[in-house]
Amino acid sequence: MRRVLLVILTVAFLATPFLAFDYYTADKTAEDFGGKTVLIVNYHRYDSNYSGWNLWVWPHEPVSISGQSYQFTEETEFGMRAVVVLPAAHTKVGFIVRLREWEMKDVTPDRFVDIPESGVAEIWVLEGELEYLTDPSEIDLSPRINAAFLDSLREIYCYLSTTFDTGKWPGRVEVLIGGEPRSIESVEKADPTDISVTRYIKISLSDPLLPADVSGDILLSIDGFVDRRVIVRKALDDELFYYAGELGAIYGPERTTFKIWSPVSSAAELILFDSLYGPEYEVAPMTMQGNGIWTAMVEGDLHLAAYKYRFHSYGETRETVDMYSKAVTHNSQRSVVIDLEKTDFPGWKDCEKPPLESVLDAIIYEIHVGDITADESTSIVHKGKYLGLTERGAEGPGGVSVGLDHLVELGITHVHIMPISDFYYVNEGEPGAYGWGYDPHLYWVPEGHYSTDPRDPISRITEAKKMIKALHESGIRVILDVVYNHTAQTGPNSPFDQTVPQYFYRTDKTGAYTNNSGVGNDVATERPMMRKFIVDSLLYWIDEYNADGFRFDLIGIFDKGTVLEIEKSLVAADPTILIYGEPWGGFGATVTFGKGDQKGTSIALFNDGFRDAIRGSVFDHTARGFALGMRARETRVKRGVVGSIEYDYLISDFAESPGETINYVSSHDNQTLWDKNLSAWPEASVEQLKAAQRLSNAIILLSQGIPFLHGGVDFCRTKYGDDNSYDAGVEVNKFDWIRKAEFRDVFEYYRDLIALRKEHPAFRMDCAEDIMSSIVFLELPRELRQVVAYTIDGQVSGDPWAEILVVLNGNREEMVFELPEGSWHMASDGRIVSSDSLGEYSGALEMAATSAYIFFRER
Repeated sequence: MRRVLLVILTVAFLATPFLAFDYYTADKTAEDFGGKTVLIVNYHRYDSNYSGWNLWVWPHEPVSISGQSYQFTEETEFGMRAVVVLPAAHTKVGFIVRLREWEMKDVTPDRFVDIPESGVAEIWVLEGELEYLTDPSEIDLSPRINAAFLDSLREIYCYLSTTFDTGKWPGRVEVLIGGEPRSIESVEKADPTDISVTRYIKISLSDPLLPADVSGDILLSIDGFVDRRVIVRKALDDELFYYAGELGAIYGPERTTFKIWSPVSSAAELILFDSLYGPEYEVAPMTMQGNGIWTAMVEGDLHLAAYKYRFHSYGETRETVDMYSKAVTHNSQRSVVIDLEKTDFPGWKDCEKPPLESVLDAIIYEIHVGDITADESTSIVHKGKYLGLTERGAEGPGGVSVGLDHLVELGITHVHIMPISDFYYVNEGEPGAYGWGYDPHLYWVPEGHYSTDPRDPISRITEAKKMIKALHESGIRVILDVVYNHTAQTGPNSPFDQTVPQYFYRTDKTGAYTNNSGVGNDVATERPMMRKFIVDSLLYWIDEYNADGFRFDLIGIFDKGTVLEIEKSLVAADPTILIYGEPWGGFGATVTFGKGDQKGTSIALFNDGFRDAIRGSVFDHTARGFALGMRARETRVKRGVVGSIEYDYLISDFAESPGETINYVSSHDNQTLWDKNLSAWPEASVEQLKAAQRLSNAIILLSQGIPFLHGGVDFCRTKYGDDNSYDAGVEVNKFDWIRKAEFRDVFEYYRDLIALRKEHPAFRMDCAEDIMSSIVFLELPRELRQVVAYTIDGQVSGDPWAEILVVLNGNREEMVFELPEGSWHMASDGRIVSSDSLGEYSGALEMAATSAYIFFRER
C-alpha cells in the first residue's frame, strides 16, 4: 500500500512535498547580521495560518538571561521565517514556537539548537513535530498524521494535518503491529458534530489488542499521509495494566530490587554506576513481570549506588532518572539507592507531632526556606538552608527574634513551607540561585539547594528531617506545599515522559499537551497509575518525613476522583492531617475541582472571594476592598465571617462546614498586603497603612474557618510592589527583619490576636449548626456604611466569655457606634489586643478609622 501512497502523493500534490529549499544563511557569519549569535527559524504550518504565532528564544547559558519574543517577519516558499540576532556569543539557544502570549505552544517541550563556530544556526520546523531539521534537503511537506493515540484496546484516535473522507476509508487505512496488519472494523469521524470529511477520525479494530501488543510497534498508515507510530494513551487505564505494589529502588542490605512501570517498552535496562559521579557503569537487563512492570534484582548492599533506567519504546531509546527516586545526586542527574535508616539521627523516630484536636484550631503561616532564613542582618548561621530553621536564639536588627524563634513568638500552629520536593530550574548550591519550587521534577526527594551539601545524597534528606523535627519540638506542625498539577518539563527532560511517553500528561486531540495549569502542561491526575503515584508519594512524605499536611497547587484542575482518593488515603494515615488547595487553574482553565466540590470532605479551599472582599481584586493593584473603605463589601465580608457556609439571609457560599475554607488576604502570589494597600491607597500615611494591615487580618482571625497568614505580613512585609517575585531573587523575597523592629507594634497586635483566637473556641467553631445558632449580625443604621458588627453566643462553643461583640470599621474616618444594650468589656481597640478587660463601656462609643474592636461579657 505504501508504494501506491508514493504515487498518490506525487500526483495529488505535484512536486510540493519534495520542493528543494535553500539555506538562508549559507556562507554567512553572525557578524553579517550585526550580532554574535544568530538563529534562523523557518516555520511551516499546514493550514498556512501564521496569525499570532511567534518565537520565544533564550540563551541556554547563562541561565540569568531571560527569554524574549521574536516575530516571524518574512514569508517564504516553506512558510514563515524569523531572524533572531543576539548580541553575545552562545553555544546553545532554546526556543519555543508559541501562539500570542502563551495561549498554546506548537509543541510543549523546550527545544535547543547548538550554535556552530560561525555563530549562525538555521533550522526548519514543521507544525506539531518535535524534531526540527537542519538540512533542507530532508524536508517533506506531505500531509501528516499529527497524532495517533490508542485510547482503548480497540480504538485509535488520530488527528490529521489535512482532511480525510471517512466514507471512503476501505483500502486506504491500515494498522500494523510488528509489521502484521490488524483487521479494522470501521473508520469514522471522532467528533459527532463533524462532517465525514474531517481531520479527526476514530479507527475501531475488529478485535481488542492483547496487553503484549502495547509494547510492540503499532503503525498507522493512511493513503496520502506520512505513516505514524501510535502512542498508547488511555488504553493503559485498563485494569490489565494496573500495578498496586511498591515501585522504585526497594533497598535491602543483602539485595536491592528495582521496579518500574513501563508497559509500552519493548525492553528496559538498569544502568548501575560505579560511583556517584564517575563515568563508569554496568548495564543489567530488566525483566517484564506483567502489568507493565519491569524488574531487576541486584545482590549486595547498594546503599548510595547511583543508577538510571533505559527504556526502548516507540522506536527510540530513552534514558532517565527514576521517577520514584528517594535520593539523587547533584541537580538530580542520577538516582541513588538509599538505606533510609542511615538518614535518621537520634531523636527523629521518637519525635512526636504537636497535638491538634481540630483542623479549626490551625493557624497557618506561609514561609519559604530561603526567604525566612537568608537575611544577612541576622545571626542565623545556615542562611537559606533547612538547618537555618533549626536554629534557636538567633537574632536580627534591634534584637528581634528571627527564623524559628519568630514563629514560636508569633504563636502560629502550622507552618506552610513552599515546595521543598526536588525542583528543576535552580542550580543546587549556586550562590544567589533562587526559586519558589513550583517547577517540580522529582516528587519523592527533598530539593538539594536548601541542603548544606547538595552533592551528598544524604544531606538533603537528613537536614529536611532535622528542620521538621525542630518545628515539631517547637510546637509547630508542618504543611508541605506540593505541585502535582504540572511538571517543569515534558519530553526528553521529564522522567514521566521518558518512562511512559505521553501517558502521565493530558494531551488534546492534536497531540499537544493541554495547558490548564498555565505553565505548559497538565498532569493527568485521572490516570490510574498517575493517581497511584500521587497518593503513594504523599503517604511517603507522611511516613518518612512526618509531614502534617499538604497544600495543593492548582487543585482546581485535578479530577474529583483523585482528590477524594487523596483525602481517603491521607486521613486514614493521619486523622489530624490538614489538606487544602487552590480551587482554580491557570488563566482561562477548565476547573474540575472547584468551590463546592469539597463539600462534606476533609478538604479546604482557598477563599479568594473573602480575600478580594477585604483587600480588593489581586489583579487590579488599585482596587480597594472593605479594609480600605470600599463600599458594598459588607455582605461578602459577612459570608466570610461565618465560614462561607449557607447562613440565614446571606447568599449561599461554597462551604458545608467551616473546616472547608482557608481564609486569607495575602500569600506568596500577587502583591504582599502592604504593597497592595500602598498601591490602592498611595496617599495614605504610614499609620493608616498600619491600620489597614491590622484590620485586614483581624477580619481573618476573628472569622470562622481556617486562618492563613502570609509570612511577614505581621511586620508589614514588602516586595517593593513585585506581584510575581518567583525569579526576583532573595533580596526582594527575603524576610527583611529590620521591618520587624520598625513595625514592632503591628507584630505585637498579630501575636496577641493569634493568642486570643487560640484562647476562645467561639472564633473556631467546627460545625455549621453552631455557627448559625450563635452568630448574629447587628442591624445598623443606614449612615453606618462599611461597617460589619456581630455578636457570638459563647455558651454554644463553651467559650470562657458569655457573649462576644466584634465591630469591623472599614471606614477611613472615625465613627460613633452604639453598643448593644448593657455593659461590655473591651478586649481590643484596633491597636491593642488583650485577654483581660481594657475597660468597661456602654452606649455610644467613638471608634477609630480602619479598625477592629472586640468586646465581651463575662460568664
